Parts: sequence; structure tokens; C-alpha cells
Amino acid sequence: MDYKINIDNLDNYIENLPFYKEDELRLSDLIQIFLSKAKDKSCIIHEVGESFYIKKGNSAKVLFHINIDDKKENLAFKIQKDGEEVRLLARSSVNVLASLIGILYLLEYSSENFDVLISKNSLTNNNDYAPNTLKEILRTDNIINLNLKQADCIADEFSALKLFLNQVKVERFEPDYEYLTYRLCLDDLSGGQAGEQIDRVKLNAIKFILGLIRKIKASVDLDIISINAGSAYNYIPQNGSIDFIIKKEFKAELENIFEIVKNESIEKNLKYEPDMTISLKEIEGRKLKPITNESFNHLASFIELIPNGSVFVNSVDDQLVSSSNLALIKTLKNYINMIIVFRSLSEESMQAMIDKTQLAANISQSILSKRFEVGKWKNQDPSLKEIFIKTYKQIFGEDLRVVKTQYSLDGSMIFKDLKVKIISLGVKYKKGDSSYSTSLSDLAKVIKLLEKLLGNL
Repeated sequence: MDYKINIDNLDNYIENLPFYKEDELRLSDLIQIFLSKAKDKSCIIHEVGESFYIKKGNSAKVLFHINIDDKKENLAFKIQKDGEEVRLLARSSVNVLASLIGILYLLEYSSENFDVLISKNSLTNNNDYAPNTLKEILRTDNIINLNLKQADCIADEFSALKLFLNQVKVERFEPDYEYLTYRLCLDDLSGGQAGEQIDRVKLNAIKFILGLIRKIKASVDLDIISINAGSAYNYIPQNGSIDFIIKKEFKAELENIFEIVKNESIEKNLKYEPDMTISLKEIEGRKLKPITNESFNHLASFIELIPNGSVFVNSVDDQLVSSSNLALIKTLKNYINMIIVFRSLSEESMQAMIDKTQLAANISQSILSKRFEVGKWKNQDPSLKEIFIKTYKQIFGEDLRVVKTQYSLDGSMIFKDLKVKIISLGVKYKKGDSSYSTSLSDLAKVIKLLEKLLGNL
């Protein structure tokens, strides 16, 4: 392959892809382009559930694995040109888009044989590729996950993950006073996928909105009806809402204290969450009755006592060892349910987080139960890692960083019961005000590395 074409013509290649209309291309169309190109190249395509396994050539040196863990078929991306720099721009998942384009480019121009797995696995839906199904069609034990949220490095060790459900039982009562119903809303936190920008301070919408209502409740007597926040297990909650009632005569007092709390909170967190909005509005009465103060105190104590965010960082290399994400909270009639996701490279640290969370559950008289688990993964065979290091040095004249990661776990979910070697690789990206982008020169760098790697295998 002529690597010059990667940098000079990669933008033209993308713009001339089918379906590239009005300077945009959708993820669903890109997948169809990929499958169409695979057919043109006489590849064998296995379709399992929503996933595709593509075989290029009579044998395979590696399997490139790209996981699309969200229903984002309508996600659109485009080319943005700023002087000499050309970037791929999307609202989110730019890494997935860049990886698909990079492997599509290899599919079209590389003479090497390889396989591609485009999967749609998530923490709650990982049944498409049961070990026996994958074992029947897998042609190589060299697995390259294109999903790392870091660049200029590879990962060959992946943390364990455990997902827990906590249920706080709530008692409800019939108010004996005339009341108004309000909704407190928190929106536009940076949130995002738990593995992105781990060096940034990120507020958790669940913990933050609970803090807001407690400040308001300290000045105005109110009763909580419900709290809801979060939408996916692998994301830091960005938005949340709390419905509550107050006595009619407290309306003016509520609105005054809300403005004070809102302004103080926005000003205090402006550096970390510049787009955050906090609003209060009167709504129609809810069918659910308010919960008792005792129930609210149980809920609040659990949320405040559990670990959340970065829990332990290695002081030697600043490696994030363990973290916890309070990912979702949903109010039902008799329970308020919460999902907590723990990740850790250390069994000791994992157990410490679980023990602390169990203590919080005991104090709040709630029920904590494990619902899902992914074991820690470490390659026993270092050969694929060593070839990556050698190849990177040949091309760029620099040493390649090898890291451990808490993320990129879809690979260890799918391949956990198979004897394979897994390496995760990422494309450099950056987050703007409302979008993510990656430079096509950085994507070309990854394409160059992978093509050279195929030659060295």
C-alpha cells in the first residue's frame, strides 16, 4: 500500500463513498458500505443476530473487532477542513466511525488476509456470540479491538467489571395538606461514556441532583415523589429529574431558594460543567404519592455513602486502578432501583468497593445484588504485543506504550472463554463544545500501523 495516499487522499476517499450526501454519512449507511465492499472482495459474511463476521482471503492473520454498543444507526459524521488539517466530526462515537473507515480502507487496498467482526454487544446484551458459535468460525487467535479510548498506545490487560442492582424499598403516604407539584431538572452535564476523558472531573447527575434537592429541602419543607436519571449502564448520567410536592403557601419561598441554589451550583462548577442547566417548573399532579422522609433518608444515605468516580489511582504511574459509576436510578411504586458498575484491575480494590457499597446498603436498609460480571483479562501469550511494539518502532522510531485499561471490555466479554490474544488500539480524538473529532492524519497513522503489522505477522 502507498501510505502517502492515507494522508493525502483519505478525505477524498470518504467524501466519495456511497450515501455521502450533504456532507454527511450515517453509521447505518457506513455499515452497509462495509458489507457491500466485503461482497465485492468475495469475502464470506456470517450474520449472527445483529453482528457480522467477515472473512477476507483463505486464511486470517488477525481479527479486527469493532463493537457498536449503542443503538446509534442514525449517528451522522462529516469531514471538516480547517486549513491543512482535515478532521472527522461526529456528535459522539467518533472512535467507532474512524475505526470502521480505517478497516474499510484496509479491506479495499490491503493485499493481506484478515477477518472483521462488527458486533453490537453491551453489558446487558452479549449473547450474539456464544463461545461455541464464535469458535466455529474464528480463524485466528490474534484479536485486535479497535475501541481503546487512548491513543499512541495499546492495551493488553483489561479490568474486571461487576454490575450491581440496589433496591431501596420506599413507603408512600397520602398528604394531608393542599400542595403544588414541581419538577427539578438537571441537564447537559458532560457525562458520556465512562471510559472517555478519564482525566477530567465529571459530575454524576444522580449524586448532583440529590445534593441540589437536599439543599432546597433544608430551607423549604417538601416531599419527594420520584427521582430518575441515567439511560445506559456504561455512561455517566448527564441528566436527571426529581418530582416533589410542597404546601401551596411555600411557593414563593421555594422559587427564591431555588434561584440561590441554582446560581451557586452553576458558578461553583462552571469550570467542569460549563453547559450545565438547572430548572424548576410546576407540573400536573403525579399518580404516585410522595415517599416518607424515612424512605428519602435511606435513599440519600445509600447514594452519598457509596464510592463513585475514580476510587484508586496508582501513584507510581498514575494508572487508574479502580472506579465506580452510579449509572442509573429509576423510581417504581414500591422501590427505587439503582445500577452501580464497578471496574478494577485489582481484586483487592474491587472487593473494597463492593464491601463499602454493601455497608451503605445495610445502613439504608436496601437490597444489593450482583447482576452481571466480566472477569479480568490478561494475555498469557505476549507475542502479539511484541509484534505491535516492534512494528511501531520500525515505522515511527519510538517506543510504544503498553497500558492496562478499565475499559474496552467488549472484547473480553465476547472472547472470554476462548484461547486468544487480545490487544486494544484507539484513534486519537478530542471533544469540542458539542461534538467529537479525530484528525484524518491520526487515522492514517493507525491504518499505517495495522498494514505494517499484518506484513510482520
